[in-house]
Order: sequence, then C-alpha cells, then structure tokens
Amino acid sequence: MKEYRFQQFDRKKSIQKAKGDFLWIPELSDGFDPSLPQGVSGSGLIPVSFFTEAVPFGIYQISLEFTAEADISQLFLFTGRKQLRKICSLKKGERFSAVYYQSAAEIIPRYQEKAFPVSRLFFTICTRHPKDIRLGECSAVSFPNANPFRIFLCGDSTVTDHTSQLPYHPGACYAAWGQTLPAFLCGPAAVENQAHCGLTTEDFRKEGHWDLVLCHMKEGDICLFQFGHNDQKLPHLWTNGEYPKNLARFIQETRKKGAFPVLVTPLGRNTWDKNGTYLDLLNEHAQAVIAVGNDNAVPVIDLHRYSVAAIKTLGMDASRCYFHPDDYTHTNEYGACLFARWMAEELAKRFPERLDAKENIKDFTPPPGLWEMLDSGAAVCRPEKSCSENKELFDQMEKSTAGLLEVIAQAKKQSEI
Repeated sequence: MKEYRFQQFDRKKSIQKAKGDFLWIPELSDGFDPSLPQGVSGSGLIPVSFFTEAVPFGIYQISLEFTAEADISQLFLFTGRKQLRKICSLKKGERFSAVYYQSAAEIIPRYQEKAFPVSRLFFTICTRHPKDIRLGECSAVSFPNANPFRIFLCGDSTVTDHTSQLPYHPGACYAAWGQTLPAFLCGPAAVENQAHCGLTTEDFRKEGHWDLVLCHMKEGDICLFQFGHNDQKLPHLWTNGEYPKNLARFIQETRKKGAFPVLVTPLGRNTWDKNGTYLDLLNEHAQAVIAVGNDNAVPVIDLHRYSVAAIKTLGMDASRCYFHPDDYTHTNEYGACLFARWMAEELAKRFPERLDAKENIKDFTPPPGLWEMLDSGAAVCRPEKSCSENKELFDQMEKSTAGLLEVIAQAKKQSEI
C-alpha cells in the first residue's frame, strides 16, 4: 500500500500548462480558477491548495491534520475539485484531523472534447488568513481491495462540481448539491461527480461522459441520475419522448455492471411570477422520473418535491439567498448545502448498511439580503466561449424566467405534434 504525501500547489505555475499534467484545467486540480473575473473582495476567503504526485486510478483514503495558530472564525475545507468536506471555526492551538475518501478517475472537462485523467489528489483550505494554519501530517493511501465504493453522480449544472473564482465567497460562487454531498455522508464511499453544465440525458451519453462512468463502475457502486433542466428545452426529450427512455436505458446498463441505480427528480428552480406565485416549471419531468422508477423498481429520491417545498417556505425574497446572484436555477454554497444535507439523509435511508448521514455543518445559513450585499457585477462569471454553443445557450436561459417559459412551452407543444 503506497503512501502519497501532499505538497503546496503553485496555482500560478499551473497556468503555464505543465507538460503532461494538465493542471491548468481547474476541474483536474483544485477547482479554483484564477482566469475567471475576480470575485468579491474584502469579505472573500483565500484558498490554499495541496496536491500529491500523480496516482493511478482508484479510491484513496486521505488523512489530514492541521493546527490553528490563531483564532479562525470560518474555515472551508475541500478535497478534489472543490468538493466540500467541512465548514468550521477553530480556536488558537486547536488541532483538526479527519479522514476522507477521494476518487481518482477521469473526466471530460467543460470546453474540452476529450477525457483527461484526474491524476493528482487535492485538498484546499479556505480562510481569511492562510498563514494562521500550520499543516501537520497529511497523506493518502490507495486501497488494493474493493471495500470502499464509489457514488457516481450523473446530471447537469445543478449537480456538477463547479469551479470558483478568487477570492472565494460562499454566497457569490456557483455550487451544486453534488459537490457538497461528501460533507454530509459517512462511510467508505468516494463521490465521483461526472455531471456537467448544459447536459441532457442524450448529451451525457453522446459526449462520452456515460462511457467514463461505465469504465470505472464496479459491482456494489451506487449511481445517481438527475436530469431534466435541459431536457425540457428540447421537444424530443420531453416526458412523452426520449427522456424516460434514456433514463430507463441508464438503469439497465447500471444493473448489468452490478451497481445500484438511483433516480433523482430535478432540483426546483427559484421561479416566481409577477404576482408572487411560485412557478413550478419542472413538475412534469419530475413525475416522469417517478414513473420510470416505479416501472423499473428503482429507488427515486424526490429532490424536486423537497426543494420546491423549501423554496416556497422561504418565500421569494429569502430563497434568493440560496442561489447564485442574478440566477434562479444554480445554487451558491448555501443552497448546495441545504439540498445536499437532505440528499445525504435520503441516501442513508436507502442504503442503511453502507451509508450514514452526518450533521457535519451547523448554522450555515445566508445573511438576509445577500444579493444586495454582494457586488453582482464582480460575482457573476460568464464564460466567453464554449466548445458547445448549445450548452452555453442553455445556461443563459436559466437566468431568464420569461425566456424559460417560452422555450419550455414551445418544446412541449412541438413534442405533442
């Protein structure tokens, strides 16, 4: 069993595109992207990352240890490409230690058209003053046996591991429930997030993401599927078309690998009409997911029902603070944690012998009027170009309720012809 040691990650050097490593692609490193517009200054946190030498594909146990050299009011700990593990405060002299499981596989990053290996293990500490942290023994070991397992995530931008601009701010960044799920799960499981922005049930297969999942999937793994936000914009992927068929095909192929498929209904959008009435734009696709689950005897986690109820309870104004500024579909870190906590509880109910949900993060709620507090112009990141104009168009649609209503209505109408 080989042990791998961590060294500090030089982000500036990585941008020079080190030959053979591809660490300049944020999704292959720590998930923080200095090429994005600068985030919120003043109140932002500084990420400091650490990484190992190149490792073979597999699942690794990461042991971390560090000590606070001064009082730290808020610390965020991430592993991999910004997968959340812990939010806490530390007193001067307090020692932090933990063990996590991390997957090393391969992904097709956004704006790329081929698979790249995720060949390094990362962890990142975000604080106001990084020098207040003294690192102790930090290492990773691989597992030669099959005891640890993977939880694969297949989906769109509401699931994916989003990258973050610098400095980091939990209210101004994009974050999805898939990348915060590890913070709320106990057990020898590594979350392997293969979800990406702009994907449909069709694109996930056509672009090669599903092939990567099948390549690394083993007997006993768990595979979650959450699509719908982009499927509903295309007539042939409506609920009376290929959408349920594509989900059923994923289920069949997952079972052939000896893994456990789980369907997840699409996360609700924070959409309201001018009279303050909530607009549920994904109910039909959510019901289609439930029907596919029933027809195929597959567990269904009804995230749509839970998220819509939570948004309605919060109300139009308060619920905005759980979403990225000027966005009604993509959550920030607060929203990602809100929904990941519940997802972990539901997963633990369905796999009680393998998973436990943990109350790992307490009192993590956004301050009232968060959008007004943030400088939206600095916080909102809009990539200038994409290898897929369709993906970029889908992302922009999510920022306009009127545009969404029109596109969804047209797609539904055309699907009935």
